[in-house]
Amino acid sequence: MRKYGFGGYSIYRYLVNEALHQGDYFLPWCEETARKTASYWNTSLEDVTRIVKGCIQVGLFNGGLYRKYRVLTSEDIQQNYLKTCCMLSQLPNISEELELAVS
Repeated sequence: MRKYGFGGYSIYRYLVNEALHQGDYFLPWCEETARKTASYWNTSLEDVTRIVKGCIQVGLFNGGLYRKYRVLTSEDIQQNYLKTCCMLSQLPNISEELELAVS
């Protein structure tokens, strides 16, 4: 991931924040999301795709759930989602098939 530098880290944080900003614990990953991200950061679709694949490779996003459901999530994202729900006095709703080992 280090090879993508600050720009790569910024895109990773942006994607995490997008999931949480939507009040969710995952971000559906599709061409539209990739294009919006590339446009926001004024970079190429190819660069965004490489960065996401790099994030998956080093475990920042869960690779199994990405391959099976095309979503970006992680234990950390789900943990933050649970904390946010608690702060807002909302019941969390993580689907069984996307749930990672969070406590």
